[in-house]
Amino acid sequence: MRTEKLTENRILLLQELSKNPYLSNKDLINIAGFKDRTYPTIAKRELTRQGYLTENNFEIDYGRLCKNEIDILYAFIVFDCEDEYLQKILRSIRSYRESFSLVEICFSSYLVSFYSDDNKKIREILDYLVDKGIVYSYIIYKRHHKYYWRYPVFIKGNGKQASSIPSFDNLLKDREIPDLNFGKYERRLSLMDLRIIDHFQAGNLNCNLKKIQKYEKEHGNLFSYFKLKKSLRELIKRGIIEKKPYIFPYPSKECYKFVLCLRANTFENTQKIIFNLGEKTRIFEKITYVSSLDNKKKFGFLECVTSPVFFIKLMRNLDMYNEIVEKRVYIIKNYSKSLPAKNIPLEYYDLKTQELHFPFDEFFQDIKRMVEDDKNNRVMDKRPPLKENISKKNKKKVFRRYTRV
Repeated sequence: MRTEKLTENRILLLQELSKNPYLSNKDLINIAGFKDRTYPTIAKRELTRQGYLTENNFEIDYGRLCKNEIDILYAFIVFDCEDEYLQKILRSIRSYRESFSLVEICFSSYLVSFYSDDNKKIREILDYLVDKGIVYSYIIYKRHHKYYWRYPVFIKGNGKQASSIPSFDNLLKDREIPDLNFGKYERRLSLMDLRIIDHFQAGNLNCNLKKIQKYEKEHGNLFSYFKLKKSLRELIKRGIIEKKPYIFPYPSKECYKFVLCLRANTFENTQKIIFNLGEKTRIFEKITYVSSLDNKKKFGFLECVTSPVFFIKLMRNLDMYNEIVEKRVYIIKNYSKSLPAKNIPLEYYDLKTQELHFPFDEFFQDIKRMVEDDKNNRVMDKRPPLKENISKKNKKKVFRRYTRV
């Protein structure tokens, strides 16, 4: 793996930002003892250019956002049509969040996610796409927990460089497990609050309040800078939004990403394995829990950005643990092109009721019209004839073999 070497000062800066992303440049100078007062600004610009840092990223606590419950749905989709055609259909579900193209083995596939307040409606749409032969099959998970962000360690306490290959010997050791539950709705949100959330979750205008004030004024919203600043401070204080920069172990274009979905014989063992895996190493991880839609199965869900060597060793070592009863790995293709995730569409937020509901029936009708129009235009005739090579009887069998470790 070819990487641009990080200096000690830049490593120190990244590690301080991973501990407290709200540190100002003045704070960084005082804590790290940088002699040049312009160093943090210049270093962050260079680290961003190299692909080590994406600073302006804010996560939302969806439990605190609105009165009704919001889930994130992840669907692993195997499909039989042109890439662009499926993307066009999926983006017509306007609660679309992001999609990752997966490394192909037998079929083209995506790991795609949606914001949802009605999971059955998403399933109806995907079932329709299966019936129409656009999608072969899919597996769907729901997330109703926050991410735990674990940043890469570049230098260990003894001054030596941290390895990108963790130990697999103690994945079941006892440890403290962080609370990943969403918070609860506590206070009414105003239009100003929603506009700040919308800008900050996308990193718009470098999250600069003066630029945001000017933008909003041009679009008819006369917010004072003082009130914007007060609103932002309150949103952060109440945990509705939280700054979570991306800090990569290597330049993002050279990183290797995979998603591990894992279930052990007990949920306690599932927690131990996913939180012990990759600790204190040069790996970037986002850890959470997902479940089947019926809540009968609960999985550990680990998004891992690392070097290819780690992935190879992971595959060999997970088989040592008989406690693991189910595991699937999704290997991401072109990860760096998938950042960031699309904003939660707050245009559907009802300020009066403080609820967020998506018009899935409307999305569904748009998709049906699109599919019917494309059928009349014989768009689907252009797809590769993969379906002829697999019988209905063996479809599920092949699908399981493709996704499981």
